[in-house]
Amino acid sequence: MDSKATVFIEVMGGIAVVGLLAFLVVLVTRYGRTAKVSVGDGNESNVAPPWYAVFLAVILLIAVVALVIWQFVPFTGQGAGMGTWRSDSQSLTFFIVMAAVAGIGLITFVIALMMRMRRMPAGASTAERSTPEQTQHTTPAAARFMGLALLFAFFLLLNLIYVPRGLQYSMLLQLIYPAGLAVALVMLFDKATRAWNVKGAAASLREWLLCDAIVFLLILGFLNLLESRAGEKYASMIWDLLHLVLFFLILWTLDRKTTRLRFLVAYGYFIFLPILMLIWQATQGVIAPKDQSWWSTIWPFFSVAIIFFVLEVISLIATRDSDKHVVPAIKDTVFVVVYGFLLIGAVPATGG
Repeated sequence: MDSKATVFIEVMGGIAVVGLLAFLVVLVTRYGRTAKVSVGDGNESNVAPPWYAVFLAVILLIAVVALVIWQFVPFTGQGAGMGTWRSDSQSLTFFIVMAAVAGIGLITFVIALMMRMRRMPAGASTAERSTPEQTQHTTPAAARFMGLALLFAFFLLLNLIYVPRGLQYSMLLQLIYPAGLAVALVMLFDKATRAWNVKGAAASLREWLLCDAIVFLLILGFLNLLESRAGEKYASMIWDLLHLVLFFLILWTLDRKTTRLRFLVAYGYFIFLPILMLIWQATQGVIAPKDQSWWSTIWPFFSVAIIFFVLEVISLIATRDSDKHVVPAIKDTVFVVVYGFLLIGAVPATGG
């Protein structure tokens, strides 16, 4: 077995041990809290986990630290084969990403455990705590997002470790982007045919303007990937996946959330998108023509997004005590029109 396969098995085994310990900590903590509530009187407010749960949590932390030290620190006396994977960029990237996933998972687990401990009200009676009608059987939002994040991480690791660049390009071009566009159209269709709506007409207009704009930019991103004809020279998998993840996050936030800050987040996405495009071009080695006009670069789009981001901040401050969206809707309309003119102006340069 070569060094890459060995380190893969070792890291995955270590993560499996960490996951098992985390499950035991949650199971023991829940059992201890259930027993304490069932035998206590109606004023029981001490929901701290038992000592053995804390002990398991400490073991969990030690296991993660030991995993990192075991695989990353170059101990003396190791065989020559153990040092080869560290000199390989793909193997080193794999280990760093997996260590980051383990660290993020541990931090999320600790935060979730603390939030679970504080969620129980101090003055609630035993009957109120165990009432079936108050029990929620929906999956927590954090778990749902962690599931999507894990799928993204697994797909990224698959491409970094195994899939060659030409196949990565074909997969994005023929599978990931078309599937993303299909899901985006389904979300927009659901938004158009939804019977319920807790938002006003002006707020809904703002959402439609910005949602249509970011979906159109996703289509342009797909065309940019298609026209690049990268093939075996493709080296931007991370940035294309980041683009898709941010796209769905912003689309979901605009459609499903009611916070007034969702429009500010959308303008932040418009600011970041030209920078992401610049990074993508740098990783692909795209050289701009010497006679290229400034209006055909990313900077007009970046500047307009910055201006309207500031205007959105001013709008939030001015309407802090109200939920009026009429004037902001006019502002968003102007933004979409200006952005459209900038795209039209950049077409001749990109088309040759």
